[in-house]
Amino acid sequence: MTEPPRARDPRVAGRPVSPMRKGGTLDIVIFGLITGSVILLSSVGFALIVKVEGFLNIAHGQMLLLGAYLGLWLSNAGLPIVLAALGAALLTGAVGALLYGVLFRPVKARGTLVLLFTSVGAAYVIYGLVGAAAGKRMLAYDLPPVRAIQLFGEPFMTPYELAIVAVALLSALAIHLFMTLTTMGKSIRAVSDNEELARARGIDPLRSSYLVWFAASALGGLAGVFLGIMGSLHLAMGWQQIIIILATTVLGGLGSLYGVMLAAFVLAFGIELGLLVVEPSYRSALAFLIIIVVLLIRPRGLQSLWGGGAARAH
Repeated sequence: MTEPPRARDPRVAGRPVSPMRKGGTLDIVIFGLITGSVILLSSVGFALIVKVEGFLNIAHGQMLLLGAYLGLWLSNAGLPIVLAALGAALLTGAVGALLYGVLFRPVKARGTLVLLFTSVGAAYVIYGLVGAAAGKRMLAYDLPPVRAIQLFGEPFMTPYELAIVAVALLSALAIHLFMTLTTMGKSIRAVSDNEELARARGIDPLRSSYLVWFAASALGGLAGVFLGIMGSLHLAMGWQQIIIILATTVLGGLGSLYGVMLAAFVLAFGIELGLLVVEPSYRSALAFLIIIVVLLIRPRGLQSLWGGGAARAH
């Protein structure tokens, strides 16, 4: 599960360790935006692969783990955090594309079940390699302390938090523009709808698949860096994140990018509201309770809000 911003080290984020929560609307908005932004980045990449490849890539959670540690190592090597985050995202994207070419493409014709189990195996390999390189102890980014930006005389967000929200929202806009306005984006949509028909129209499905795996893994790697900045790094984070990624994807509607984007914030704000009355240890239970309630009302997930045709197109 995404670590709540309130639990992080003040030396990293410039906020007190003790919860700021007073039950106020501003606190819920702040924490919901930050948590939702990280969930959005991690889940939309996963949804891209579901949309194009048609299976649940369990290894995607380990892309967050890999990105978080790559960002830490690049930062410790002397790179500014912005360059470290960018480098981690690009390297994680390259690993994702490599995994597709080496592991997933050769077994693609054998069906989604084989792809699913291959992704589980890949997840354990990445987990083991990162564990061998980093060890089992918890780590943290060594960032200079910063003061929270004041709003109406109260702490609002730190520059780190504001950057995370801005990057997530800009990424969502960029994905929308890419998928709807560019030739490559339209090609990806065509491949996801009907690969054989797309090939007959002269579209190269292989090129589209490599691009999707690179972009999805890069987004996951960037989300991992943000998780590391907001909290701590530990080997279990990849397994924890894949649970919330799966939950978000189901809530948004399988294969619906816009549904997943909306679901990320619905889930985040729902959890923040729920934490007003229950203990943080019930966070995962809250997430799945929200999903159950929404699916009882909207069995096809949040994508059904804008109709079947739009949901399928996006």
